[in-house]
Amino acid sequence: MSFEELLPKLEAYFDPSLLADVRTQLPLGAPYEIWGWAVGDFSGDGYPDLALTVLVPRERQRRVRVYAFIDQDGFLLAVAVFPVPYLELPLEVGVAIRDTLCFVTQKHRNGVWSIRGYRYWFGNFVLWQEQTLAGTSSEVVFRYQWLQKHERRWRPDGKLLQRFSIVLPALHRRHQGFEEYARDAVCATVDYVPHGAYYWSGPEDASFRLRAAYDERFLYLALWVTDETVVTGRCDTCPADMLRFWFARPRTDTVSDRSRRKSARIVWERLGISLRLGDFAERAPQLTLHSHRWEEIARSSLWRRAKAVVSRRPHGYSAKLRIPLALLLEHPDSLGSVPLRLPFAAELLDVDNDFRPEEGTTVCTSSDFQAEEVDTYAELLFLPPGQRYGESRNVFAEALLEELLRLGF
Repeated sequence: MSFEELLPKLEAYFDPSLLADVRTQLPLGAPYEIWGWAVGDFSGDGYPDLALTVLVPRERQRRVRVYAFIDQDGFLLAVAVFPVPYLELPLEVGVAIRDTLCFVTQKHRNGVWSIRGYRYWFGNFVLWQEQTLAGTSSEVVFRYQWLQKHERRWRPDGKLLQRFSIVLPALHRRHQGFEEYARDAVCATVDYVPHGAYYWSGPEDASFRLRAAYDERFLYLALWVTDETVVTGRCDTCPADMLRFWFARPRTDTVSDRSRRKSARIVWERLGISLRLGDFAERAPQLTLHSHRWEEIARSSLWRRAKAVVSRRPHGYSAKLRIPLALLLEHPDSLGSVPLRLPFAAELLDVDNDFRPEEGTTVCTSSDFQAEEVDTYAELLFLPPGQRYGESRNVFAEALLEELLRLGF
């Protein structure tokens, strides 16, 4: 429909003066068509907002433009305008507003769709979550503000399989983060308790928040653990609260078949690090290595550079680790040029009663974690300087750039 045909429908939600603001921000000097529209609140201020999909036929390209407007101080302001391609019809790109999110649906190929949910957040149009549907067999949801990944798969017999995991971004230590991009992963629900959920009474019993960073030599991990009963152990081998970290290092091996043809395959080399807390006083934290090459690694100078610091907090404790990158990556010198994903897992082993260690609870970064199965790990994402996990458009970026140019910068 044309914008004039859409006006009677929008007048039920907006004042005519607000709709005049919309007209001036749509394409000028070229005819356009409205192929989709939605009204709702995705800014969280309680006032209706507007989303449109607009096609400009003169462009002769298979794409539409998505416009997102918010009610800002009595004006309908376009906070985002971006193109979205389609395959055959512009109807393959749709908009909807629900649960304070503006959803943009796009068809990628037959049976494969994506649904991206955006929110206006403190002057930024932020990608809040992304959902990918592959027919009726699988669904993957990335929740960027919580650094969570939710996978759902339906077996041929109709049974639903689900798994929850964390995607933890590791930024360079010189990188200055921004509030609209999440950096801390939180494991505080029963979905992240793969063992001992019967004895887990809630996030105040056992949960943690996790952050990662790196530089040219080390990976840095920081955890803030909530634990109402911290058990440090009566001796070095007694049951106690513990942290464990697992990494899967890829290695390329060459194999030959019966016809003597060679092919390359990826072999995962697992490395585990356990951290006993000590007693926060005289007994220092203790790191233990888990690897089939533990004797070789334990004698190396790299392992001696691994350090850990643990501090007591009012409702738990905090732990900080420094791990040499050469222990985790085959080519650490190339880190920082392109994003790199590394299978990773962090476990909190919570023992509330050291006389009953079998009643302990494990809180982990994935719901189905098994140390022997790399497919059950979460992800550690090394990001080059200047890149971030997610997507955000600053509404005032162009105005600030023009003002800086006017001032001579």
